[in-house]
Parts: sequence; C-alpha cells; structure tokens
Amino acid sequence: MRWSRLRPSVAGLLRHGDLLLAALVVSIVAMMIVPLPTFLLDILITTNISLAVVLLLVSIYVIDALRIATFPTILLITTLFRLGLNVSSTRLILLQADAGEVISSFGNFVVAGNLVVGAVVFLILTLIQFIVIAKGSERVAEVAARFALDAMPGKQMAVDAELRAGTIDGDQARRQRALLQRESQFYGAMDGAMKFVKGDAVAGILITLVNILGGLAIGVLQRGMSLADAGHLYTLLTVGDGLVSQIPALLISTAAGIVVTRVAAEDEGSHLGHDMGAQLLAQPRAIAIAAGLLALLGLVPGLPAVPFLLLGGTAGAVAWGLRARATAADGGRAHPGAAPWLGSPPRRESGELPEPYSRLALEVGPALLPFVDANGEGRRLVVELIPGLRELLRSELGLPVPGVHVRRGRELRGAQYRFALDETPIAAGEAVLEGLVVAADAARLAAAGLPAGRPLTLPGLTGPASCLPPGVVLPAAAALDVVDPATQLVLHLGQVLRQQAAELVGIQETQELLDGLEHSHPALVHEVVPKLVSLPMLAEILRRLLDEQLPIRDLRTILHAMAEWAVSERDPLVLSEYARMGLRRYISHRYAGGSRGTLRAYLLDPLIEDAVRDAVQRTDKGSYLALEPALAREIVAAVGRELAGVPADEPLPVLLTNVEVRRFVRRLLETDFPALPVLAFGELLPSVNVQPVARVAL
Repeated sequence: MRWSRLRPSVAGLLRHGDLLLAALVVSIVAMMIVPLPTFLLDILITTNISLAVVLLLVSIYVIDALRIATFPTILLITTLFRLGLNVSSTRLILLQADAGEVISSFGNFVVAGNLVVGAVVFLILTLIQFIVIAKGSERVAEVAARFALDAMPGKQMAVDAELRAGTIDGDQARRQRALLQRESQFYGAMDGAMKFVKGDAVAGILITLVNILGGLAIGVLQRGMSLADAGHLYTLLTVGDGLVSQIPALLISTAAGIVVTRVAAEDEGSHLGHDMGAQLLAQPRAIAIAAGLLALLGLVPGLPAVPFLLLGGTAGAVAWGLRARATAADGGRAHPGAAPWLGSPPRRESGELPEPYSRLALEVGPALLPFVDANGEGRRLVVELIPGLRELLRSELGLPVPGVHVRRGRELRGAQYRFALDETPIAAGEAVLEGLVVAADAARLAAAGLPAGRPLTLPGLTGPASCLPPGVVLPAAAALDVVDPATQLVLHLGQVLRQQAAELVGIQETQELLDGLEHSHPALVHEVVPKLVSLPMLAEILRRLLDEQLPIRDLRTILHAMAEWAVSERDPLVLSEYARMGLRRYISHRYAGGSRGTLRAYLLDPLIEDAVRDAVQRTDKGSYLALEPALAREIVAAVGRELAGVPADEPLPVLLTNVEVRRFVRRLLETDFPALPVLAFGELLPSVNVQPVARVAL
C-alpha cells in the first residue's frame, strides 16, 4: 500500500530528472564553498557510501555495459561529490576539530583508535584502488574503446549487408547503427572517465597529507596543544576521513571495472553471478582435481589440516554432484545403436538414402539405385555429371544452382524417376535400361553398319536417339555417343533446371550474386541496392529475365539499367523491360548472330498491338492484361497459323512487337508457344538487320 502511494512521487521525480541533476551538481559545488554542519555532513557521507553500494550491485546485475550507458557521467559526478565531501570535512576538522560521528567512528572503531593501523589500512586501500583496480580498468576501457572504433566500419558494413539481404528492415538497421554509435561513445567516455578515478585516488593521498600537516599547525600554533595531542587528534580524524572517502571510491572503481569487463550475456534474463557460476562449474573434472590438491595440502606437516581438508571435501562433493547431474542429463539422450524405444533412428533397408529437406531433389525407383550410389556404379553421376551440370548452368545462366539431393522415391517403380523443387514434383520420367541407347537416328545407324533401333525421344537431348537391342557392340569408327541411364538423368535435369531457372532465384541467391559483384564494382552495388531497388524487387526482376531464358551473368549491365531507370520507375515489370533493353547486345547476338546480323522475325499487326495496349490495366501495384477471352483466342490462333508453316527441324523465328506491349504479348502466348521468343524493337541494336517473315494479323 505504501509503495502504491510512493509510485506517483517517484514517477514525478523521474519526469524532472534533468532539474534534479542540475540541482545536484550545483549543490556539490556549493559544498566546497559553504560550511556544512556536522549532522548534514554525516548524512552526505552516508549517502556517498550508499550510492557506492548501489552502483556496485547495479554493475553486477546489468546484462551488458550499454544498459548503463550513463556510467561515465555517474563516475564524474560521484568523483566530484567525494571531492566536495573532502573539502567540507577538511574545513570542519581544521576549524572545529570535529567532523561528525561517521568520521569519528571510522577513526576509532574501524582501526581501534590506532594511528599506525589506520594509516596502513588507508594506504593499502588507496594503492589497491590506484594501482590495481583503477589502472586495470583504465587499460581495459582504453583497449575496448580502440577496438570499438576499429570494428565500427566492419559492423556498419555487416548491417548494410543484412539490410540488402532482407534479414532486417530499415528501422532495425537504424537501431543497430545507433547501437554501434552508442557503443563507441560509451567506451570512449569510459576511457576518459577512468582517469577521474585515478586522479581521485591521488587526490585522496594529497588531501590526507595536507590535513595532517594543517591539523598539526593549527593544533600547535593556534590552539596551544602539544605536538603529541595535536598529532593524535588530527591524524585520527584525517585517517577516518580518508577511510570514509576511499572505501566508497574503491567500491565505485570496482563497479567501473565490472562494467568495462562485462561481456554481454546471450540470455536476456542472465546476470554476472549466474554466468560466472555456470561457467566455473561447467568443468567438474577441474573441480575434482582442485579437491585432490587441497586434500594433499591438508596432509602436509605444519599446515593446518582442518581448513584444507574441509575445503577439499566440499570441492569434491561439488564435483561429484555436477558429474552425477551431467550423467543423468546424458541418460535421456538418444545414441546411435540404442534400442528403438530409446529414440534411436529408424532402420533403413540396404541401399536406401536419408530423406532430409532439400531445395532440389532427384528421386529414383529401385532399378536406378545402383546408378546413383556414390560408392559404386553411380559415382560418375554423383561426383562428375551433376557437379558438372551445376557448373555449366552457372556459366550459362549466371545463377547459383543448389546441390541435388539424390534419394529413393518410395512410390516409384522400376526405372521411374522424378525431380522435386522445394519438395514439390516438377518433372518425371522413366530411364531406358534395356538395350543400348545412342544419340543417333536410323540413317546414321545404317551408315555405321548397325541395325535400326527403336526411336526414342529423350528429355533434354536436342537430337534423335535410338535404342539398340542388347548385345550390340558399337564399332570404334562409328563415333556414336552412348546415353547411359546416368546421362539420361542429367540431360533431363538440365532441361528442367533451364525451364525452372526463375524458381531458383530468391533473396538469398540474389544477395550472393551481389556479394560477388561487390568485389569488383562496390560503388555500383552500393548505389543501386537498396537505395534505388530493394533486394526483393531485384530478385523479382532477375526471375523475370530467367523466365524468358535470358541469362543474368551480366549483372553489372542489369544494375546499370536499374541505376538509370529506377529513379523514376518503381514497377518491377517495367524495370525488367529496361533491363532487357540494357542486355540488347546479348539479345542481338543470340537471335541475330551478332550486331550486324540478320533477324528473321514475325511482325505483330498494329491493330493487335493497339488492342493489347488498350486492354492493359494499370494500378498502384503494377499492370496486368485484361483482354477479352474471345479476342485473346483469336490472337493465339493467328500466331499459330503463321507458325504452322515452320519446319520442325528449324528454330522458330522471333515475334517482334512494340516495347510497351511486349511483356503482355509474351504472357498471352507463353502457354501455347513456350519456345517462341517475343522481342521488342528497343531490345535490338540499331545495326541489326530485321528480315520480316510474315505479319501476324487477325
């Protein structure tokens, strides 16, 4: 009930904390000028001791140093407070030979009125504070400040990289940068504040000497006291004053040392005592060895046996308890080879492969297991063909291809296989195991003196294939390529990956591509991502390029196009068109055979272009085609009529249209004519010679 009444008062004080701090500093300065009564000095000295104890306990329970970022300022104010108390107590000692009950008690009770003992204790405390704690803490703060400043550029780059990768947003990045700034400022301020502590220790010694000499002079010359009486009175009061001042100073110096040496805990609810206990007791063997050494020391003649044996027994009991607890914790864990009811992994049949999650997987039937066994006949597939295909696609398309996880397909039979992307099947087939599969048609087989085989269509193989009867031996002069089951799998996998290349590019893959480009073009990467184009938007643009079989090897040119157009355009569909225009040199070379080559193309009738342009609906989130179904079917049929006359063994000519409608025409035709390239005039170099084949009209 009382606390509920006090809470509004405490909240009010916190709201006016700036005024209280200003009043405190002014009061400390006034202490050095205005004489204080002894009862008020006792209260202030008690406050100083209490404040030192509170700071020490706070430093122990704080999770990391930045949770008490005002500590350097607190050090300065407390140092100034102690100096003000020293001035006030010195004034009372010299003027009244009385400095209050606290100082007298420290002079009489703590050191039992013995001047020598008091002086020695005072010197020991001062030396501990000055040489050990203050000097060590100052060195730690100096090194921490230097390391914090040296590491700041790297940490800033790490924050920028996480921002580009999309793992953090803009607000989180700003908070992390502010945290880095506070960290460097804190350790820099602590480096300077520790010099206050060292200076306070030196000032304590000098003030004590001045008090003793001044007290002797006043007592002998002004008060007519004997030298012995004056020395006993003033020295006892001065030593008490020094102890009253140095003990809080020692506590605050210790608190400062704890703060600067504190390593941030992983657990938010952790504190220094918990961390120290957990880490020191993490090695029962070390505690057991220490227990044995203590027991041996207890048996040495001349040494007290009881303390050593008592501590040795205690340490041994602690080590035994920790060991027993660790053994009990390990007992519930599963170990390889344990019984099934203890959590051992389920048994698998011989030859079966584990089935972890994988982005890209090849699942095979039982008849294909020997061809995918890395320790047997399948070593060529696993070690040579699949890694070679990944390198080929990386060079051909410019995108990182994930590893292929080969595993047994539970429901597959015989030589069946299928490919899965993100655990979803995307293609399937059945390998030819019987006979000899060669990449040749009947005419080529007859020319080589071989019997006509069964014609095959192998996925991923551009030419014809035939399956010869078992037992046929190929003559060396035939120079025919044998397509074994492993090669059939890789050919089909290559076709699938080229078709699904856009699905392989996400935020993480885009970041990897940017990291590679950043080594040679750091300014370009930093200027475009994420200032102009966010990482997810760039990933979408790259997917759109790959979706139309355009490689993204030339990422530099793509980013240059973004730097030019992303200032005024935010639609990723439009930006992907500008990226295609940036790649016009490659497009011209691919479809026209060079910058001065000839491009055979179908031209789209202007009426169709106008109809598509009028059907485009533009919204804040992008554009889409809202064409009437009947008109869409007519356009598709018109394109089909023109393509019907193209021989099957010749590549399809391209369809050429306006840049404004190109992507919508492509979307309209991609289902019926996936292999038909749809280009815009702006995607070709001016030197390319366009040879119209026909005009697609309704």
